[in-house]
Amino acid sequence: MEILVPLDLKELESFVISAETLNFSETAKRRNTVQSAVSSHILKLEELVGQRLFDRKRGQSMRLTAEGEAFVIYARRILNLTDEAIDSIRQSRVQSVIRLGTTSTLAVSVLSGVLEDFALQFPKVRVEVSCDRSAATIRRFDNGDFDLAFITDQGKRPGRLFVENVGLAWVSGPRFSFDPAKSVPLAFLTDGRDLRRFAMNALDNAGQESHIAHTSPDPIGLRALVIANLALTVMPRIAAMAPLKVRSESDGLPSLGRLPISAYQRVGISRKDVEALGRALLSHTLKS
Repeated sequence: MEILVPLDLKELESFVISAETLNFSETAKRRNTVQSAVSSHILKLEELVGQRLFDRKRGQSMRLTAEGEAFVIYARRILNLTDEAIDSIRQSRVQSVIRLGTTSTLAVSVLSGVLEDFALQFPKVRVEVSCDRSAATIRRFDNGDFDLAFITDQGKRPGRLFVENVGLAWVSGPRFSFDPAKSVPLAFLTDGRDLRRFAMNALDNAGQESHIAHTSPDPIGLRALVIANLALTVMPRIAAMAPLKVRSESDGLPSLGRLPISAYQRVGISRKDVEALGRALLSHTLKS
């Protein structure tokens, strides 16, 4: 197999600038060098690729050849990728990472505001967000996969930062309508037993008939069903973001209970950025 000579970045820079200026003298000024150096860079590239990259006929304006037009596209890509690679490595030296586990429902509602505020205070900290059910997230948290977990309360355990009881709400799509005299169509996660229990108990106590019309194994799928105005569901009020619509007793629906939301911090970790993110989670939970 033929071993190709590696490309020289300085030669590529001279070529890309020359492709823009079509003038070696101007390129030399921009690169703070002499014209002969630029000419040498271009000649070496032409020898490497085996093609003329510029037409440089005496008495005529310089222009790119067809091969030069094609080569400049790749040259720009190489230089851009080089800059990107260097920037990425430099940033990795100064960045710390916080691994946050949460639920999809909280991620698409409360968490966006939390992260926006946190980034203003800690712009160089990278937050890696993983979404799963609360029970699965706490198992991964216990295994050391996360620095913080923001989920429905999983009981008192070391590292629990707070537990706040947030109100539950009936939620529908913006154009959902139903007749309280008839059975209310509901939608829930396939294994969403807790919220289903809240809904069924409240409806049974109010003497309201209901039926599970739709289910989804994924929270995003559930939101799609609800936004499509196919059924009601129950979720923490803080998670009911537009276009979802919160329904109330004025719609003929019974009041619901409250759901405990908690944040857990990995035991033994002592970092100001992690502690600050934990405080931000509490602040936005209370604010919402």
